[in-house]
Amino acid sequence: MLGATAHADGLFPLPNLQPGNPSAPTPDPAAPAPSAPATPGAPAADSGAEPPLGVQPVPNTPVESLPEHADHANIAEPGPQPGTKASALAAVTPSFTREWVVSPSGNDAGDGSAAQPFRTIAKAITQANPGEVVRVLAGTYNERILLADNVKPGTAEAKITLQGEGRPHLIPGNGGGALVQVRRPNWVIDGFDIDVQGQAFFGVTFEGNVQGSVLANSELHHGGGGAGVTTFGNATGATIENNHIHDFVRNTGNKDSHGVVVQPTSHDITVRNNDIHDNSGDSVQCLGPEGFSSLPPADGLVVENNHLYGNRENAVDIKTCHNVAIRNNRMHQFRPTSTAKGDVVVVHYSAQNVTVEDNEIYDGAKGISVGGNHEGPLPTGIIIRRNRVHDITTEGGGEGTGIRLENSNGTVVVNNTIARVATALIIGHGTGGPTQSPVVQNNIVDAAPVAVDLGGQAPGMKMAANLFPAGAQFKQNGALQGLDQFKAATGDTTSTSGPSDLGEAFAPGAAAVDKGTDVGLPFCGASPDIGAVELGC
Repeated sequence: MLGATAHADGLFPLPNLQPGNPSAPTPDPAAPAPSAPATPGAPAADSGAEPPLGVQPVPNTPVESLPEHADHANIAEPGPQPGTKASALAAVTPSFTREWVVSPSGNDAGDGSAAQPFRTIAKAITQANPGEVVRVLAGTYNERILLADNVKPGTAEAKITLQGEGRPHLIPGNGGGALVQVRRPNWVIDGFDIDVQGQAFFGVTFEGNVQGSVLANSELHHGGGGAGVTTFGNATGATIENNHIHDFVRNTGNKDSHGVVVQPTSHDITVRNNDIHDNSGDSVQCLGPEGFSSLPPADGLVVENNHLYGNRENAVDIKTCHNVAIRNNRMHQFRPTSTAKGDVVVVHYSAQNVTVEDNEIYDGAKGISVGGNHEGPLPTGIIIRRNRVHDITTEGGGEGTGIRLENSNGTVVVNNTIARVATALIIGHGTGGPTQSPVVQNNIVDAAPVAVDLGGQAPGMKMAANLFPAGAQFKQNGALQGLDQFKAATGDTTSTSGPSDLGEAFAPGAAAVDKGTDVGLPFCGASPDIGAVELGC
């Protein structure tokens, strides 16, 4: 049974798997985010610089060149940054023990050599052994690829590679389900133009033990089902990297069609260095079980180094999922639509242990939203740190908020820079319940008419060592007040106001350098800098 995305207006059943109960550690602002599952090769060593962002060009594949886009660039840094965690794409030059060849001019009665290639991919993959490669030459292939009991599994040391050459064009053939269905470990699917042609199914699915299996250097586009890529049915250890995923659009029902959907029971999934845009849902969604099943939530998701923009809904939507890292992504161009409010990043329902760090977020109606929609326990263990959130707008009915905290428990917001927004922080307005014990420290607020809008439901809040603009206004239960009055009401003794003097790449000015409080993150001067960027490293 193929996975499907479930929504409020209907549900799509999944296999009846036994539920589990992953545990959740107490949140710690300095705690390391979940590490990425293993991928071919080793991640780059920590040099203080974040890895390249978005799809990287690979010759002779669909990602050899992308359409021009001014924002397809790395996040600028004024200097090395301490404690970077994102993993770079690994440079791997594989060697193969044997090659099989597929060509539109071939014949399945041949021997699969370059002289006598097979005609179908389906024939070739049944012949491949660990350490071998199936070369699929340029042309159009009207078939579905099923990697299940019909093929051998690869091994960690000897993967089986399905290699497109000259961007072979894969279109829907006979049968049901996704164009590519991966149910085996250690397979690499690389270099395909996966064209769903508007039909209502997924481009690629991962199911079961797919440890070490990778979808890479491919273009997935123009589908009308739930997503371009999905993981489900205990899918474990899949990596989706360096792909261009776009134009998955559904215009009926709830209209959701996402770039990537990670479904309940998925484990240790990595979404890295993709460009995902112009879909009618989210770029990446981690779907919770609420409302349609009793399955255990997804556990272990890394979303890093991606360029996510211009979808109908959100860049990243984390529902009830556990142990998630969202880091070093550029996310922008999200405005209110008929199905969404223009939030760039959303963490809600009963999400647990989610770290949002080192991202650049802009040109949206709301930067980061925690809480709101709610069933079961509150979101817990949410950490928002070292993000640059800027140019968040009220145009088109947007809220214009940098970071909003609603029903949640112990959310930590530290060392972020929030600039050119209508309201920098909204906390504790009671949507779905209280915002319990939030920690808000070491943040720069610049160019915001309202620095903090505090409601009456933020018990146990700790606010300290933030830098607000001179003359900033604050709201408490709807009443405007100045900084001194706000600090007295909240027990904040160390936040200050003054010029942030943000420099190149959001570098902090003198009022922020070495003026922060130690929250356990690495720093390079006498004390931590306030804001998302650390100088002097």
